Amino acid sequence: MKKILILLITAITFTACNNTPANFDDSEWGGTMSPNDERNDKINQFIDSYANNDLQSVKDMFSDDAVIQVNDDTMTVQEMIDGFSAGHDFYDGINNIDRRVNTMFYNNGSIYTNYWYTWVGTNKQSGEELSVKGHAYFQWKDGKIIETYNAFDPTEYAKVFDWVQE
Repeated sequence: MKKILILLITAITFTACNNTPANFDDSEWGGTMSPNDERNDKINQFIDSYANNDLQSVKDMFSDDAVIQVNDDTMTVQEMIDGFSAGHDFYDGINNIDRRVNTMFYNNGSIYTNYWYTWVGTNKQSGEELSVKGHAYFQWKDGKIIETYNAFDPTEYAKVFDWVQE
C-alpha cells in the first residue's frame, strides 16, 4: 500500500510539472498565443491614435523600412499615415470597435500580433453610418513592427470618394 501511495504521489508530481498543453504544436508555425502581451497594448495604442487622427505619435512603432500593405497595396509607413489620416476628411467618428488582439509566438522565432476589428465612421456628406469588419496582422522584430497587412472590404468605404471626384 505504501508503494502504491508513493507511486501515485510521484505520478501526480510529474504530471503537475508538465506545463506543455496537450494540444501544443511544436511545428515551425506552431507556438503559443497571448491575449495579454505588451505588443497588444501597443496595437491598441496605434488604433486609438488612428481614431484620434494622430498616427504621427506612434510612427516610431514601425521600423524605417517596414512593409505596409492595405488590401494588397504596398506603401511606406508615412504613406499609410497620410492615407489613414485622409479618411478623417470624409468620415466623422472613426473608430475600431469589437477589437480582438492576440500576439502569437511562433516556434520559428517569428512574432505576430493579430487584430480583428469593426471599423465605424459617419460619412460627412450623407450622414450615413458605415460599419466594416476587418483583420490585420503586425509582424515584430527587435521591438518594432517590420510588416503589417490590413484586409477589409473597401467597397462601401470608397464610395465617399465618388462625390469628391464629381
